[in-house]
Amino acid sequence: MKNVFVSYAHRLDQDAADDFRAKFSLEKSVFSDSSLANQDLSHLSDDYIKRNYISPRIDRASVSIVLIGKETGGRWWVDWEIYHSLRTQIGKNQNGILGILIPNKVHWIPQRLLDNKHLCNIIDMPRDYRTLENEIEKAYQLSLKYNSDLSRILRQRNSFS
Repeated sequence: MKNVFVSYAHRLDQDAADDFRAKFSLEKSVFSDSSLANQDLSHLSDDYIKRNYISPRIDRASVSIVLIGKETGGRWWVDWEIYHSLRTQIGKNQNGILGILIPNKVHWIPQRLLDNKHLCNIIDMPRDYRTLENEIEKAYQLSLKYNSDLSRILRQRNSFS
């Protein structure tokens, strides 16, 4: 079982993320979820949240899953989480990346995933836990084989559509 960080656009996709975690992390124990629990951090600065809340969780994970919905490609937090996941550091390899299309939604795939399609698979929402386990393992193996392209400038603000 791999440690996984789940990234998504919170505004529209919180329910889909909760359902995904319930089905695969809690119910079937396909992965260990190192993502943030639903908590209000709005009183903290973005840099503080990155440094003390999100970075350690991404660094603990070996694969980052990006749940892709209507706004995902335009969210600066998602872009930063993908960037941080793909960054290598002393003592830490890049994470595997798996994009999952949220059912019954329009999909805006983050450009950073498309820049790294050689090491990032984008799939439909898995119907069963074995499929997800296999895709997580594939993402991890790709992360060991290929280097990431982080040349794109980080998104500085959200855009919609």
